Amino acid sequence: MSSLTFPLPIVFYGSLMRGLGGAEELGISSELRFVSACEIPGRLVDLGDYPGLLSGPGRVLGELFEVLQPETLAALDYFEGYDSAHPESSLYLRKTTQLISPQRLASVYLYNQTSAGYEQVRTGDWRTYLAQRKTS
Repeated sequence: MSSLTFPLPIVFYGSLMRGLGGAEELGISSELRFVSACEIPGRLVDLGDYPGLLSGPGRVLGELFEVLQPETLAALDYFEGYDSAHPESSLYLRKTTQLISPQRLASVYLYNQTSAGYEQVRTGDWRTYLAQRKTS
């Protein structure tokens, strides 16, 4: 983590987005600065309480934030099941990726397990998908 500079741009596409409760539950809301809505390449799968982002073709709607402190990034890594010392066994991997919009680089957590058997979130929009899932 020492080579990273803060504030660090990072994208959330699931429970850590505004209004979905994840950042509040972790107690890190004040250590994140919302920048803008964004689009990232890839596709989402429904893992139950949260989505998984898979690399590849497609567009996923997310929110771009800045992580203000290294301790906050460590809390996010723990929350996402990412262990930089053992990435092969991590639930998610934190990777730097080129956003579709805005045109810039940001960190994002990619799902690092099999996606077989999980429903794809075809719209790439977890917030809308969740609302529709709750009403059906």
